[in-house]
Amino acid sequence: MGIYYKQLGIIPVNDNDRLRKLYRYHILNTPPEDSFDKIAKLAMDLFESTSAFISFVDRKKVFLKSDTTGQFERYTNREDSLCSWTILQDHVVVFNQIEDAASIIIDPDYFKLTGVNFYAATPIQTPDGYKIGALCVVDPNPKYPSEKQLKMLHSLGSIITDELEFRLATRNAVRVQTDLMNVAVHDLKNPLTSIKLYAQLIQREANCPNNLRAMTDRIIKSSDFILSNLNDLLNLSQIEDGAMKLKIEACTMDPLFKDLVTDFEIIANQKKQQLVFENHLKKPIAGDKMRLREIFENLLSNALKYSFPETTIKLIAQEHDHKALIEVRDKGQGLSEQDKTKLFKKFARLSAVPTGKERSNGLGLSIVKTLVELHSGKIWAESEGKGKGATFFVSLPLVES
Repeated sequence: MGIYYKQLGIIPVNDNDRLRKLYRYHILNTPPEDSFDKIAKLAMDLFESTSAFISFVDRKKVFLKSDTTGQFERYTNREDSLCSWTILQDHVVVFNQIEDAASIIIDPDYFKLTGVNFYAATPIQTPDGYKIGALCVVDPNPKYPSEKQLKMLHSLGSIITDELEFRLATRNAVRVQTDLMNVAVHDLKNPLTSIKLYAQLIQREANCPNNLRAMTDRIIKSSDFILSNLNDLLNLSQIEDGAMKLKIEACTMDPLFKDLVTDFEIIANQKKQQLVFENHLKKPIAGDKMRLREIFENLLSNALKYSFPETTIKLIAQEHDHKALIEVRDKGQGLSEQDKTKLFKKFARLSAVPTGKERSNGLGLSIVKTLVELHSGKIWAESEGKGKGATFFVSLPLVES
C-alpha cells in the first residue's frame, strides 16, 4: 500500500515532537476557513495552476485544510500523500512534471490520471523548525516556475505559520481570561450557597410573618438564578476549553427521572402544572449520571418555564432503534420555523417568553446539545407551530448486553 517505494522512509525521526507542535495549534479536523482559502487561492494564481492545497500531516493521516477545487476528501492516508515527503525537505519542492518524482513514487502515471503532473510545495514550518504540513500547487500540465515564484510560495507558507501563531496567542490570552472567570465564579458560588441556606433556615426555624416569608422566598429565587447562571458559565468554559470529561457508566434512569420529577413538582405547583413520567426503558443508559441529570434538568425547567399554567408536561422514556429515546413534551407556546434555526445556539432569544416571569440566560440549550453529543447522542425538537406545544427528543446509547 502507499505511493512510495518501500525503502523510502517518510516518517521523520522527530515525529512525536513534531506532532506535539502540530497539536498545539488545534487545526486538525476544523472546517474550511476564509483566511486559509485566500492563501491557497493566492498560490494558485501565482503559478497560474488549476488548484492549490493546504495540508497538515497527522500521525497516520494528512488533513486537508484548504482545497481550491472542493473535490477531495479531507483526510488521506499519510503514505498516499506527497505532503508526507514534502515535510522531510528543507526547501520548496518542485516536480516540473510528475515523472521527475519517479525516484520516490511507484506510479507517476497514477498522478496524471488524477490531474497532477506539475507539483510545487513548501513545508509549513513552526518558528522552532518543526515541519507540520505543506502548501502545494498542482496542474495537469508541466510547468517551469521562476525562482521568484518559488520564493513567493515559501513566503505564503510563512504567512500560514504566522496565522497559526496568532491564533495560538489569542487562544492563550482567552484561556487566561477564562481561568480568571472560573476563579471568580467559584469564589461567588460559596457565599451564594450560604445565602440560600440561611434563607431556608429562617423560613424553617422562625414562625415568619407573611412579609418576611416573601422576602426569604425572593432570596432563595435570586440565589437559585445566580447559581444556575454561574453553573452554566462553568460548564460552557469547560466545554470550550475541552476540559469536560465524562465518567461513563451504566445509568438506570428510573430513579434519576423520579428524583427530577419530585424536585420540579414544587415549581410546577406554582403554575398549577402537572408533571407526568412514563418509563418504558428496560436497559440502562451508557452515560455520566451527573451530566445526564443536567441535560434533563434543563429540558424540564424549560418546559415548565415556557408552558402555560394548568397544562401537563410529559417525560417519556422508551427504547427505539436500539437506543434510549427520551421525550420532554409540553403544551406550551411552540416553536416557529425561525426558532428552530437558532434553537441550540448560545444566547439565542426565541419568540416564546416565560409564562411566570422567569428569567433565562440563553445558554441552557446550547450546553444541553453539547452534553448530549459528548454522550454520542442526538437532540432535536419538533413542534406543529406557535401555540401548539413542543417536544424535545434526546437519543442516547444504551449499555450493550
